[in-house]
Amino acid sequence: MIAPSPNQMNRNGLSLPLALLLLLAAVLACSSGSTQKCTATLSYEGRTFVGEDASTEKATRNACNKYCREADPGYEAMYGVWLDSPAGKAAGRPSKEEAIFKDKKLMDYVTETCANECLSKIKDGKAKAETSCN
Repeated sequence: MIAPSPNQMNRNGLSLPLALLLLLAAVLACSSGSTQKCTATLSYEGRTFVGEDASTEKATRNACNKYCREADPGYEAMYGVWLDSPAGKAAGRPSKEEAIFKDKKLMDYVTETCANECLSKIKDGKAKAETSCN
């Protein structure tokens, strides 16, 4: 076996700690990310719904998603039909909040159809959303 030269040992000896240091720096940079937390408060039909996320847009969308799950008549009707269907029974009859994770159509209705309608109501002034970030 040929012994490594001192230059190779230093280079190889430093490469592992250097690689670990760079990996640690990358992990810390990614995990620290944005510590900003935004909260959106949606007021619609006399009720209030709160959503949170790192941006005002996503927080507002999350507040709309919450409205859709808790108070939208269209979702209520879809959920009731699904709940009594074989798929709903097989899923264990989950709550309205959990059902969207069991059925793609329910998820799509809440996060796309209903949420987009909610956002339109905010733009039209029919619903009010206030956001704040810290």
